Amino acid sequence: MVAGLLALAGVLAFAPQLHEGDTVPRVQLVDQDGGAFSFDQLQGRVVVLSFIYTRCTDRCALIAAKLNKLATESDPGKIAVAALTVDPDYDRPAILSRYRASLGSAPRVTLATGPAAPLLFLERRFGVDPRRVSSTRVDHADLAVVLDPQGRIARFVNGDNWTPQQLGVVAREVSGAPLDPLLAAQLWLAGAAASCGRAVGSLSTGSELALVGLLTIAIAVPLVAGVVRYRPR
Repeated sequence: MVAGLLALAGVLAFAPQLHEGDTVPRVQLVDQDGGAFSFDQLQGRVVVLSFIYTRCTDRCALIAAKLNKLATESDPGKIAVAALTVDPDYDRPAILSRYRASLGSAPRVTLATGPAAPLLFLERRFGVDPRRVSSTRVDHADLAVVLDPQGRIARFVNGDNWTPQQLGVVAREVSGAPLDPLLAAQLWLAGAAASCGRAVGSLSTGSELALVGLLTIAIAVPLVAGVVRYRPR
């Protein structure tokens, strides 16, 4: 038993980071119904992926609810939405099934688990870095990942301040639809704040628009000044 845990720790310690453009490694998992689940079977669709666990007492329930709302509002033939547990030893299919049922009368998000070693290794490669800190608590980074229809990583979205609408915009962009610049800017602000360790969940839409305006001015003023300064005479 001890030797097995040490071997697992050694494997997890060396987890080369995945980057945008990389293909997600093949890992055989199971969904909340006990059926086989892998990213291979989702090829042909954009995949929105995040990470939760059922015994989480703070952010995970909100993340799961937002993922399910995104799944409900998306075309299932074009966009698939899933969450991987960071607590696979506890979150077996029956537990995930009950948790999924709590999300609504007709939940659409897929919840997946699997053998601890390959699943946690994959999550470490995504940058989620799950770490057990007690018998019931797992610390992990908040992150969403968008895969293109070929199974490659198209976008990392840091933090959990995104809305289903914003993440849907990214998914539709990856699928080839036109990008909504305002929603993209709001999502960028949320991700930038998460990367800096700051929360923007309390910002109103007006505040976000003001920040976008300030950023636009900060970029535009030097460009305009340069054009005026070097205007042909």
